[in-house]
Amino acid sequence: MNTTPLAYQLSGHITAEAPLNVSYFGMDERLPRTPHGQVFLNGGTLRGPLRKAGLNMLIRELASLKDQPLDLVFNRAQMYMLGEGIDVSRDVNNEAMGRNYDPRAEAFLRQTNPFMSLFGRWKLAGYLEVGPLLTSTSNLITAGQGVRHDQFEHDPRLVTYLSADEQAALMDQMRSTQESMTAIEEVREQIRLIKADARKTDDVAARQAFAKQTRELEAQEKAIRKQREGSEESIKHPLPGYEAIAPGSQLQSRLKLIEGSPEILGLLLHCLAEFSHHPRLGGHLANGFGAISAEWQVMQRSPGERQAEAIGMVRLDDMGITLEGEPLEQAWQAFKVTLPSYDFTLFSRQEARQRWKQR
Repeated sequence: MNTTPLAYQLSGHITAEAPLNVSYFGMDERLPRTPHGQVFLNGGTLRGPLRKAGLNMLIRELASLKDQPLDLVFNRAQMYMLGEGIDVSRDVNNEAMGRNYDPRAEAFLRQTNPFMSLFGRWKLAGYLEVGPLLTSTSNLITAGQGVRHDQFEHDPRLVTYLSADEQAALMDQMRSTQESMTAIEEVREQIRLIKADARKTDDVAARQAFAKQTRELEAQEKAIRKQREGSEESIKHPLPGYEAIAPGSQLQSRLKLIEGSPEILGLLLHCLAEFSHHPRLGGHLANGFGAISAEWQVMQRSPGERQAEAIGMVRLDDMGITLEGEPLEQAWQAFKVTLPSYDFTLFSRQEARQRWKQR
């Protein structure tokens, strides 16, 4: 195994093959902007799906390697740690640090469990940096708008399949819904105005006051919905849509391995290959959103070198992944060769220290 740390960078672009929408907390269905006329998706929007694709890849490859059922490869706690970096066992997050920290144990942990080294966990930084996905604000559209209909209004013939009592109940429900929607729209208009005013100020106290008013109005809307007959959520209502990146837009993309090796690069390539089975980002997938394709040039920089050199290209879409360049093929194979030597259930520095000392 190559122990000389190498830096790798995948630079290129992601193309939106369908509208892209991501809901970020506190953004009111808007996408974040830069001061330079760009909109961006956080790096985690790509990093998260890559990590989960990598977990699926590991389960399949290890089950095949060990000739065991898929459901016996990892337990629940191990899957949470690998797939999300979350310690449901509470053992790893409570490990001692400070004077007990041993860099040799961390090095052994990273070498033995490269997946954890790549994506990280609490108090163990991942070596894979995924930059924000940037595109021009001119590529923004409003998508998903429309109207949801009540099926009995949309196709009145359905009413004939109801009994007389059920027809009467339906009419009462429709009257109640109409009355409540009038009141709800008045409340929602107040909320929209308050949120618009809140975006115009940077004053903390003012924003807190706006937030309090919004919460009170939202509670008022919820009370109105609870009081009406039938579904708490209105069946018939307009769908305002949400901000999205238009199909055909290209987003700048950068992935960097800050301390890598051909084997670790190979692991990343296998994660990308698994992701290509369903290359989707963001939400509203049921509405056909989220599909992407991608293309990156791969650069490698060795210690002491003044410039990085191009070693290949990676392209992926729904149809698969293409690797161009012999170093990439070698990295792909290097991970497969070293896969049996890894232990993807090693998570703590304490256990890594014990095992390192026993070598």
